[in-house]
Amino acid sequence: MGYKELRHDPRYTKPLPSDESFLREELDLDRPGMEGVRERLDASDIAGARDAYLALIASGTTRRYYFEASDVSELAAFARNGYADDPEAALAIEEAELLLKSDFPLFKGRRITFPEGRYDWNSWLFDSSQYQLHLTRFGYLKHLSRAYALTGNEAYARCFNDMMKDFILDNPMPVDGTFRVEHCTWDPLSVGVRLFVLPEPFMTVLGSPSFEPEVKMMMIKSFHQHGAYTRAFHASHGNHVCMQLRGLITLSLLLPELKDSREWLAYGLKELPGYIRQNVYDDGVQFEASPNYHQIVMRDLYELVALLQTLGLPAHEYEGTLEKMFDVLLHLMTPEGQLPRFGDTDILSPHDLRTVMSLGAYMFQRPDYKYRGYPELPFSLLWRLGPDAPERYRRLEARPPQATAARFPIGGYLLSREDWSDDALYMAARAGVGVAGHAHADTLSFIALAGDRELIVDSGIGLFEWNKERKYVISTRAHNTVVVDGGDQHVRSAHWNTPQTAPCRIWDFRSNERYDYWFASHYGYTRYDDPVIHSRKLLFVKNRYWLIVDLLEAREDHLYEQYFHLPPGEAIVDFGRGRVRTNREDGGNVLLAYPELDPAELALESGLYFRQGQYHPKPVVKRTLKARGRAVMATVLLPYGSKLPSLELSRLGIVSEGAELDPLDATGLRIAGDGWTDDICLDHRGLRVADYLDHTGNPVTEGLLPQRTVREVEYGGWRGVDDVLVHSLT
Repeated sequence: MGYKELRHDPRYTKPLPSDESFLREELDLDRPGMEGVRERLDASDIAGARDAYLALIASGTTRRYYFEASDVSELAAFARNGYADDPEAALAIEEAELLLKSDFPLFKGRRITFPEGRYDWNSWLFDSSQYQLHLTRFGYLKHLSRAYALTGNEAYARCFNDMMKDFILDNPMPVDGTFRVEHCTWDPLSVGVRLFVLPEPFMTVLGSPSFEPEVKMMMIKSFHQHGAYTRAFHASHGNHVCMQLRGLITLSLLLPELKDSREWLAYGLKELPGYIRQNVYDDGVQFEASPNYHQIVMRDLYELVALLQTLGLPAHEYEGTLEKMFDVLLHLMTPEGQLPRFGDTDILSPHDLRTVMSLGAYMFQRPDYKYRGYPELPFSLLWRLGPDAPERYRRLEARPPQATAARFPIGGYLLSREDWSDDALYMAARAGVGVAGHAHADTLSFIALAGDRELIVDSGIGLFEWNKERKYVISTRAHNTVVVDGGDQHVRSAHWNTPQTAPCRIWDFRSNERYDYWFASHYGYTRYDDPVIHSRKLLFVKNRYWLIVDLLEAREDHLYEQYFHLPPGEAIVDFGRGRVRTNREDGGNVLLAYPELDPAELALESGLYFRQGQYHPKPVVKRTLKARGRAVMATVLLPYGSKLPSLELSRLGIVSEGAELDPLDATGLRIAGDGWTDDICLDHRGLRVADYLDHTGNPVTEGLLPQRTVREVEYGGWRGVDDVLVHSLT
């Protein structure tokens, strides 16, 4: 038994108060502007008091939202004149028409249709509780209200009216926190989300004759209950609390006449900055090791900052952090405008992300943000910035960012791209600690793309059900990294209550015209009786290939399994030559090549690939190596189009201080392709990565970190003093 079954039992839930009790008990009748409400209450004219309060909200005399109900006619006229042919405006009308037929968009591309006018807010939909949660968070209602503004079609306002009435009556507020840990219409996160999702349609259709006064008042009373519930049961950690407090602040500004609004606003403004600092590292990365949740916490900030600025309230406490988060998002975005699918990140709408960058460009007057946004202000931002914003945005020149590589050392993102074109080569890697359940065991994993074509992929988010598929996609073997002795880098105690991911350190990151390079280590396997440290060096020789060198440090025997996940489709293996390649006839392929590989070490397996709500099979390249003590594995990834290119690999001896180095101490390779040859030397002697931990197993302080040393080496006829040397013969 849960909320679904008990929601109409008066022992567990309570209906809305009467208009009279609400107006008398919950509103501040001494507040300026409330005189008409008080007079009608004194005359026992309850309907008149209600209407006086609704008229006050509609008048616009108190600024309470991004736009006032009195501004809607101007906004609507501007939208019709300036965005009549805009695809986003057309989508709003298209989705509104479907909503009239009770056809709802959920997420992951799925929809649900109810018998007309008979909504079922509490059903288990499809194969995950996430679908029901999205149904009752009402993100789609913006289409209904924006379509109303664009067309004036009262059917859209009537649909909103009927939907809200049905939802509120069918889902009364719990009397206490009995259901707060249950996925239901009153889980505290959904309650907080509704507090910032529903005000836009409420304000947009407030002046419609189809929006009944009784239902308007029902929504106001329900908003108050939502605020009380959020204040009592909001989270104390992670992205949830940011959404909930943002919702509480939004409600307090929307309905300042509530007696509770003053305390709620003060509380939200006092507490939220601390939770933002908890969520966002100093380098601007949100701490859950998921680009999706990075942009979710960003959304709470950029929408809240825009609201505070509109209302003339100080927002400086958030602006510096927000700009850093925009910098992270700028570099995370792939050439096609997606986010790398690390942690709990799925395919997102490139349009939505470009719109976010457009907002950042407007807020911070950043030409590089506009380069990743749109030339003209997106239609959806009109409802946040007003009719004066499009011209100001138009005047801002778009320019590509200067840097093509970026390191965020605390949050642990390493980004590298050929250039800022839509068909560029792109690599993103994880090299930091993730906190809480949205992080996967993916330290030192990476993805690679050529434009919009995935070359090396992440397994994806999966559905949030604690089953074998979900357990697979969060595991280390589901990522492009190394598994030691069959165990994950960190062990989850439960689905969401889990320790942070493996400790990690980025030792080197450099970018120049010839190559990008990074070197990092993680310490998740030091929990073993015989500690193992996995380090990875990744070299992107522009614009040819990636060289990955994995270093494993231990004393005893261990089993190392190195995984590379290929996109769904055919993969062809040449075991004798140590080659694996994808086989897309229309291009966007990658060739994996291993120098001096024992064919018995190589295997091709099948793994899961989650995308847009569905699991698909994909080929997985696994190299298995049994070794005692130290081990080194090198791999070359060569992107290509439709025609298989030439690629030859040969070892180069490396001499230092008159003696040839052991291959465990340095990797020397000659890599030759069609018309080019590179000689590569990576010297592994310059840093003792084990010194990152002291004798107790804790990371040492910054001042005690091991220092990098370099020595002169000779290889392939070249000489240099550096631990990364790249020379081209042609």
